[in-house]
Amino acid sequence: MIRIINKYRILILILSFTLAVLSVFQFSKLKINEGFTEYIPKDVGNRAHLQVLDSIFGGSEKIMLILTDEKDIINTKTFERIEKLTSDLSQVDGIERCQSLMDVIDISMDDGFTTIEPIIDGIPTDPTELGALKQKILQSKMGQRFVADDLSATAIILTKSNTISDKEIIASIKNVITENPGQEKVLIGGLSYIRNSIKSYIKKDLFTLLPAALILMVLMLYLSFREWKGVLLPFAVVILSIIFSFGLMAVLGWEISIISLLLPIMMIAIANDYSIHLINLYQEKISGPENVNMKEVAVTIYRELRKPVLLTALTTIGGMLGLLSHKMPPAEQLGVLASVGIGLALIMSLVLVPILLSFYKKNEPIKSVKSQKVTFLDKILSYSSNLIIQYPKRILAGFFLVTAISIAGFMYLKVDTDVESYFIGNSDIRQGIDVVNNKFGGSQYVSILFRGNILDPIILKRMDQYTDEIEEIDQVGHVISPSVFFKELSKGVYTPDEKGYMALPASEAEAEQYLEIFSMSGYEDQVSQLIDYNYENARILVSMKDGSNQTMKSILKALTDITKDDQNLVCIAGPGLSKIQIADMVISGQISSLILAFVIIFILLSLIFKSIVAGLKGILPLILSVIFLFGIMGYLGISLDIVTTLLSSVMIGVGVDYTIHFLWKYKEEFQKTNDTSTAIRTTLQTTGRGIVFNAFSVIVGFSALIFSNFAPLRFFGILVVVSIFSCLVCALLLVPSIISAYGAHYASIPVQWNSTKQAKLKSYLPAVIFNRTKTKK
Repeated sequence: MIRIINKYRILILILSFTLAVLSVFQFSKLKINEGFTEYIPKDVGNRAHLQVLDSIFGGSEKIMLILTDEKDIINTKTFERIEKLTSDLSQVDGIERCQSLMDVIDISMDDGFTTIEPIIDGIPTDPTELGALKQKILQSKMGQRFVADDLSATAIILTKSNTISDKEIIASIKNVITENPGQEKVLIGGLSYIRNSIKSYIKKDLFTLLPAALILMVLMLYLSFREWKGVLLPFAVVILSIIFSFGLMAVLGWEISIISLLLPIMMIAIANDYSIHLINLYQEKISGPENVNMKEVAVTIYRELRKPVLLTALTTIGGMLGLLSHKMPPAEQLGVLASVGIGLALIMSLVLVPILLSFYKKNEPIKSVKSQKVTFLDKILSYSSNLIIQYPKRILAGFFLVTAISIAGFMYLKVDTDVESYFIGNSDIRQGIDVVNNKFGGSQYVSILFRGNILDPIILKRMDQYTDEIEEIDQVGHVISPSVFFKELSKGVYTPDEKGYMALPASEAEAEQYLEIFSMSGYEDQVSQLIDYNYENARILVSMKDGSNQTMKSILKALTDITKDDQNLVCIAGPGLSKIQIADMVISGQISSLILAFVIIFILLSLIFKSIVAGLKGILPLILSVIFLFGIMGYLGISLDIVTTLLSSVMIGVGVDYTIHFLWKYKEEFQKTNDTSTAIRTTLQTTGRGIVFNAFSVIVGFSALIFSNFAPLRFFGILVVVSIFSCLVCALLLVPSIISAYGAHYASIPVQWNSTKQAKLKSYLPAVIFNRTKTKK
């Protein structure tokens, strides 16, 4: 290290700067990914069924334009705007169907002739005619899809082609809206619009969260060290770590997702920890009145801190690598990028920071930092050490009670991967989601596909029975069924006093006749979304009032039970149902990543302290913290989603540092005094301060997430505070209490490490880690 500082420090600085510039040049390759459905295998489950549906009926995704008016949407100006919007949207590339009130038909039998005409046949201006039209629309089974019950809003429903991107279709729709202004407010709903909005919100978050986190970090560093070098050096490490990580993402061709937004925040919260330790020791080394050589100081802090910093970094990386077993590729990618970023931060902290410090001249000691005044934190740590020494078993009982209460919270824990829940507040996106779900039965549809002789009266009767049962499900919005369609068509064949009126066709030939009459009237497009041209496939479309996993699962189960054992049933599928598969991936990913993280941390701790018992003690606080975290999430109603499921691995990777710092210092103090109580007290009052500062630096870094546009990231920020604080409490209370309660009576036993007797004694010792003295033979 001395040779590096003396001979190669300029070269290393130039190399670091060059690599940073090269990484920045890679940023142009970065792309943003708005969803996770594509990570589900195409030939498995819902995605495979969707391909079958799309090959028969075209696109399955709906986009809804909602025109709202505080007074009433049944007016001449609104009708004129709807008519123009419907006409223009029908011409947009990528829109397979465009339906509005203008497409609702009125079917009747007049003087022995079938009459099929639009329900709005000419735009009325007379108030009396408008009042009659209101009643007509509200009574129409087909019209109810397009108006709210209170007539405050009307919908234009678009079917999106699978061949066009969300960005293109939404841009085209917005252009049409702009070209057709009006007094009504226009809201947009549907998965395509939500995904496209996620993309734009990710960009906003990148430009909001990163500066906010950096500002918080700068404030914390300056308040801690009271000199600018204590700010600039950790700041440089963090910035370079972020640049290198995103550069690697670009080189690997990975896309930025909502999960990737955590990467810069993680670097800010974690990557500065190692350089903070170096700056803190640097200030201690120059605090005396004597002159010091800054190159020697740089070498000294490197030698003293390289081992503990290396160990804590390795365990943090170990926790992050737990994400490699996750089923979601973005989570795996985050594990790789965060591990690489932390590794680079470690190297830069141990090499770059000492090199940069060697250029400085000695300043006056920072009096505010070196003050010997007893602080509130000192009092808390002193009080805690007294409690631990006097009442260790009571403290352990308290932890046991909290753990039991937390486990009870597991029953309230739920998984929800609904993208609609990402948006909070009163944004247009949130308003659109709420209006679509509350007033129009939702924009997410499930299709029940049947195959066979679809015009067979027996099959039609079965579908009609299913339709009646499905309409009774609370979470269902609208049901669009071939049977309802045929009943409407019967109005054009029979009069109200005849038996066939509002009834299904009595024969296959009659059903075919209905469809021919309808097609000849120019409305065959409305039939094609329910029945194919060969009359071999038909589907029932079911909309859901909200897109939560709970609602999706409930409806899917109900539909499965209703259609059970139907030999004509092909599948039940829908764009929104993919989130159930994603939820399963989240659960399995959470379990596997937790197991892998614990295994990696256990192995590392056992190797670091050369004791399996130490490994077990090291992961115990993490296990309890994870239990507490999930319990809190259950009680607060915070769901496990694609973001919050990553929290446990982050918490394990970061939280284990506090236990390592405590055990490392305790080991040193016990070897000096051979007294457990004294070692615990000294460790808490010295290293305990650093552990607290370290924990709060992580909390401050992640607190920037409260400014996110996404609800999961905000919850993540809140939960980091809870989880890191629980890791802190476990490290400073649980671990020393275990040592105090079960290790004190072994403290005075000298152990010869190479003796057979010592080996036997070790096998009988309970969970005692560092209450041994080493002597050479």
